[in-house]
Amino acid sequence: MRLTARDVTLLRDIALSHTLTRDQMIALGYFNTVTRTNRRLKQLSDIGLLKRLETPFFSQGLYSVTPKSAEILGEQIGLIVAGRTGSPRFIQHALCLTNARIRLIQRGATTWKFEQQLRCWFRFAGNRYEIRPDGLAVIDSNRHIAVEVDLGHVAPAKFEEKLYAFQAFVAAGKCQELWGVSTFRLLTLSPGKTRADNLSKLTPPKCPFEHFTTTFEEFGVPSVGAWS
Repeated sequence: MRLTARDVTLLRDIALSHTLTRDQMIALGYFNTVTRTNRRLKQLSDIGLLKRLETPFFSQGLYSVTPKSAEILGEQIGLIVAGRTGSPRFIQHALCLTNARIRLIQRGATTWKFEQQLRCWFRFAGNRYEIRPDGLAVIDSNRHIAVEVDLGHVAPAKFEEKLYAFQAFVAAGKCQELWGVSTFRLLTLSPGKTRADNLSKLTPPKCPFEHFTTTFEEFGVPSVGAWS
């Protein structure tokens, strides 16, 4: 079977997203009908580049790349795939993040960067920081929206550390250096309003970036139920 440029782009997307559903692939513009999607996914699975994750807790099949995909996508992608966990919590987070990405595209985002492309370590004021937002949507050259999908598993103190790291990211000039903008908007999506409000209260005083917290439902993002 001859691989197309679309196949390679799709495989890369699935690898960086961890997993995608058929409907998510259609929403992202890879296919325009269910029949064509199913046919191509079967062909990619038959040659060993994709595998279907079966679960009785989700209505659709979940697709992820196999280690063989590294032959096409490169060793770096292969290392990402090899080091991943297939835990239900991880998959739930990945699916929720893709749903958020699709919603941002519907709202005008033209570029999406994955967590693996955004992870950064730096030093500022004698401290070492790490930032690793779940994703970054670019709506135009001056509107960058970093995304955090919160499922309620992170302790408030740990989330607060993330916010202070983002603050240092701006203050150190790393945002301008790496993202090409002086500041950004952080969008945090949570399953419930109480959790969203509590995370909003953790925002540092005189914060150099806008922190907007809301629920999946309010933002128009389908949530994904947990399973075990």
